[in-house]
Amino acid sequence: MEMILGVIEDLIDKYENGTPEEKEDALNSLKLEREQFLRNLQPLIDAGNGDAKKIFEKLQSIAI
Repeated sequence: MEMILGVIEDLIDKYENGTPEEKEDALNSLKLEREQFLRNLQPLIDAGNGDAKKIFEKLQSIAI
């Protein structure tokens, strides 16, 4: 389950720092998978994973 952290972090990083093409691809992926990502992060947050909480908040702050 924690593998999801790396996937989401990578997409967010590409969205924030990537080339225009990477940004567009990352945003499209985030749009498609956002709800699933948020659901997958919740159990990690509930278990006290601080990294998951930061990623969750960052994901929510992205205007989709």
